[in-house]
Amino acid sequence: MINTYRHCERSEAIQNHVKTGLLRRCAPRNDGVKISMISDRLFVYGTLMRGYVHPMARLLSANADFLGEAKCRGRLYLVKHYPGFVLSDDPADIVHGELYRLRAVEDLLREFDMYEACGEGFPEPTQYVRKVLSVTLADGSASEAWTYIYNWPVAKLTRIASGRFLK
Repeated sequence: MINTYRHCERSEAIQNHVKTGLLRRCAPRNDGVKISMISDRLFVYGTLMRGYVHPMARLLSANADFLGEAKCRGRLYLVKHYPGFVLSDDPADIVHGELYRLRAVEDLLREFDMYEACGEGFPEPTQYVRKVLSVTLADGSASEAWTYIYNWPVAKLTRIASGRFLK
């Protein structure tokens, strides 16, 4: 098991979105509760991408089908050695990443929830929340996919204006 977890505060806006159901909290780790099965797809934009050398990126590539490069509306910030993705209403704000189809959806989402340190068992507020977003593949087709939304203030972080973490 990888012990690289991230912990931070949750913003009031994110808390409100979780309460109203606009965001889904990460699933509990080991209490037998099943993860809401909304999508078998995962959009990644940082350390889980193919070009990043990390055990969790290898776990994803070994247990999921790469569907292609994708993008969605949002802003990307450099948190430390990893990025944070936040939602945006501006159509000019684009985050670039990769789309995968998970083979063992529940098991993999639990592992990635652990990696992102969100859900039951982690002190609240968590640094990330998992949400289903609409993403667009390079061919223009749209898909719904899980992704991890950064859940802490970004005012003091450097924005990655290109929306690309690895370039």
